[in-house]
Amino acid sequence: MFRRFKGLPRRVYIAGSLFCALFLCACAPYIRTESSLRAFLTQGRYRQAASFLDSNKKSYGRNNLLLYLLNKGGILHLSGEYRQSIDIFEKAKQEYDRLYTKSATGIAGTWLINEYAAPYRGEDFERVMINIFQALNYSLLDNIEEALVEARDVDLKLRLINNRYGPNEKNAYKEDAFARFLMGILYGALKSSDGYNDAYISYSKALEIYRDDYAQNYNVRPPSLLKENLLAAAEFMEKPARKTQKAEVYLIQYNGVLPLKTETTIPIPLPDGYIVSLAFPQYKKREPLIQRSRFEAKNNQGASFEAETELAQDIGAITIKNLENRKARVIAKAAASAGAKYFAEKEIEKKVKKEYGENSGLGFRVAGSLFNLITNKADLRSWQILPSQIRICRLLLEPGEYKLAVINSDSSGNSLGRQEIGSVRLSAGEKKFCIARGIGE
Repeated sequence: MFRRFKGLPRRVYIAGSLFCALFLCACAPYIRTESSLRAFLTQGRYRQAASFLDSNKKSYGRNNLLLYLLNKGGILHLSGEYRQSIDIFEKAKQEYDRLYTKSATGIAGTWLINEYAAPYRGEDFERVMINIFQALNYSLLDNIEEALVEARDVDLKLRLINNRYGPNEKNAYKEDAFARFLMGILYGALKSSDGYNDAYISYSKALEIYRDDYAQNYNVRPPSLLKENLLAAAEFMEKPARKTQKAEVYLIQYNGVLPLKTETTIPIPLPDGYIVSLAFPQYKKREPLIQRSRFEAKNNQGASFEAETELAQDIGAITIKNLENRKARVIAKAAASAGAKYFAEKEIEKKVKKEYGENSGLGFRVAGSLFNLITNKADLRSWQILPSQIRICRLLLEPGEYKLAVINSDSSGNSLGRQEIGSVRLSAGEKKFCIARGIGE
């Protein structure tokens, strides 16, 4: 038990104890909600996850509204509720923009006390992922024009984000190869000479980003499908009248879970007896259980056709690199918070000593150090239901009806089960998209 120092009013101890208790409980509700959400998602119970999220919206509070919207938009996407997902992601964009334009002075006082006292404003890459999911939502609804608007917006958002930072502070994630790859597929779906020309340009740019950026920063090589599509677009440009009799079915597979965001804390004893702490986040990578997937289509005659998925986007690697790029900014912010608390507490200690004596001043110093250690917490909030990877493949199929499925296996080749996607009717020259989420990760 802590001994109350003689002369220091009882109400000071009570208030301090209550504050620490309230702080420790403040983040608990939404953390429990997110933990339950992940359990639903790993079991593939997306509709139950959406219902659970709706019934626990209050647990997020006002400061975590953006997280709630990101999670809801993502879960609706996985549930196949693409129109509803579009509406929610639009609200997430609006909330992100509102927080970005909000006066910094209105937030400064809160994060100096604790990061969790401020609204969650989202990681840079999370804002861009909204556009990617919106592009996929529209693609799954066969709304190619709107899908292209969202995909093109990725490049604009990345430029705007990086323009905030100085020359030595910019993110490595400044261009998105997968978004360019997706744009190429979408332009090709327009079936016009301009569309094939734009597809060729998008594929070429995607190939350049994979080779010059993704390979170096995220260890992601250009998918062979990208090279095939680039050559096909070039052929269509040379022979515009050429028509394919086959349909294309693209699988977008979400695999794995994002790296775990954990806290590193460094307590720093000062000569005057105070202890301040620096707390900042770091990521612990989690390897996806699924290491190989085959996309299968089976027609009514029993003939089956297969293609193997390839890694097109490593969101987990982007997440880790994004934090590395802003590490200096994060540590500087943590130091500023610790320093502000220290100087504020020194002033209060002087007043306590003057009014209640030396022992009370010492008691306040001990309590202040304890308060710092408890309340100096790194902001571990993030869009945790994002997949670690986006994988892609394509099947070229004759017109007709097919049953689609994904067969997954681990790094040793052991089967991880079969996921039935559903049936699809295809016509000549048609492009279709479907999604699958890795189960049990």
